[in-house]
Amino acid sequence: MPNSSTHVDSSEKLEDRKIKEIEWSDFRRTITKQENGADFDKYTANLKYYCITDKQTEDIKNWLIANTPNKDVFEMACGNTAMLPHVAGVVRTAVAADIAPVTIELAKQSAKGNPDLERIDYCVLDCEKTGLPANSFDVILEQGALHHMDLDAAYAEAARLLRPDGKFFCLEAIRHNPIIHLYRRMTLHLRTAWEVDHILGQKQVMKGLEYFNKIEKKHYFMVSILAVPLRNTIIFKPLLALLRAFDAVLTRIPGFQWLSWQCMFVLSEPKGK
Repeated sequence: MPNSSTHVDSSEKLEDRKIKEIEWSDFRRTITKQENGADFDKYTANLKYYCITDKQTEDIKNWLIANTPNKDVFEMACGNTAMLPHVAGVVRTAVAADIAPVTIELAKQSAKGNPDLERIDYCVLDCEKTGLPANSFDVILEQGALHHMDLDAAYAEAARLLRPDGKFFCLEAIRHNPIIHLYRRMTLHLRTAWEVDHILGQKQVMKGLEYFNKIEKKHYFMVSILAVPLRNTIIFKPLLALLRAFDAVLTRIPGFQWLSWQCMFVLSEPKGK
């Protein structure tokens, strides 16, 4: 396993898109309400939509608890490590990598004083080509990272790093809902141009089967998003519960389910092993 001093090879010139992603990531991770005021509100305006994601978070935690104990786990393009902290105390080894140095430094600082989080090996790596040994991990995690990356490179690297019975857990926004995607195009200040153009669709999700033999997936959030404007009212919780009941049906309809906001999918049995 790498140690936390591992860094992107400085002798290799990064592509312009990666430099822009690093700059954007560093900006988003360091902006604060106290110091930046109105700019903070402007650049975090989309966070309000995550007030409906608590049930999805439970699903993620349940999957992690069931699939990561005593396993070697890698969080790819980890940001501030969204998923590993849930299970850092039960995995065999934990590695979290991101291409943005500021992000990794912030994750290290957050881990200080927490014995479980201090077990995570934080690395600055280009996750399209980590340089880590093949067959190093049982589970790889990513949350909202694939649309920041070259998809073929990311799928191929995950398949290379996983052992024959390994699993690649992914959580991604989906591009097919015209209203949601219009919102993305109307709020370009909240994301990079590469991100907007590379939100995954059905084709991109299923492309994972070029590198893995099996996929399992679950869709989230269709009409439940309508509850967000009422998040600070007394009717929010009962309305959300009602809309979730509709979502439970709509997100299971073949084809129609791709109009959801997000998709959780697990690729397993990497090919060629």
